[in-house]
Amino acid sequence: MHYCFGYCKDCQTVHSLPSAQAIPYCYELMEQLRQHQRIDFDLPEALANPLLSTDVLYSEMRGRMFGILVCEDRQGKEVVLRAFSSRHNGVWNVDNWVPPLVDEHRFKATVSAGDVDIHPLTDLISGLRKGSKEWLEKVAERRIVSQGVLARLYALYTLHNFKGEQRSLQGAFNTSKGIPVGTGDCCAPKLLNYAAIHQLKPLSLAEFFWGKETASGHRREGDFQVACSEKCQPILGYMLCGAGV
Repeated sequence: MHYCFGYCKDCQTVHSLPSAQAIPYCYELMEQLRQHQRIDFDLPEALANPLLSTDVLYSEMRGRMFGILVCEDRQGKEVVLRAFSSRHNGVWNVDNWVPPLVDEHRFKATVSAGDVDIHPLTDLISGLRKGSKEWLEKVAERRIVSQGVLARLYALYTLHNFKGEQRSLQGAFNTSKGIPVGTGDCCAPKLLNYAAIHQLKPLSLAEFFWGKETASGHRREGDFQVACSEKCQPILGYMLCGAGV
């Protein structure tokens, strides 16, 4: 089974990673989450960060994806990496989990700067008659401003592959559709980017859902999932290029 794959426009082929070798490590991670009910389970309980409890995964925010990438270093030693999607209860970086692709502080600063332009427009729009000419103009203006903020956020992401290359998120995204919010924050891109930067050869990758099932019921706790077609597959082809699996 291949849960991780994507079309590479450079090679004009689909690159993929098998999942079998990573799945036993996923089951081990599930047991750690079940037993400790927190993601900083490497620490003694007395040092645990309350924000890293898994309770949030069973709230109305529902669960999230977790992933394992099995790699090999230059000496042929097996290396096992783990990741969680996006942020956990607002926390970006957790020891012994691979980091995000983007610098947390630069991301927050860009969002804050964008809010300075967007929030006044939102307040102005709320006081206008819906559907009026001025309302339509201000809604269109806010959309343009929001798109500019998103473009600046996407520019903060740098994606690496296993040929020693790197590209912006926009340069690596291989469809003509707009880039969805959250692209690059899922487990597979985090894991592959870290492996590529640290010259680790990827061997196997698998991702599973943990926590309260999604409202649609399509993701339930313990279910393994294929890389999402909207955010991940359009960049995974580039990121897997040169992996040689």
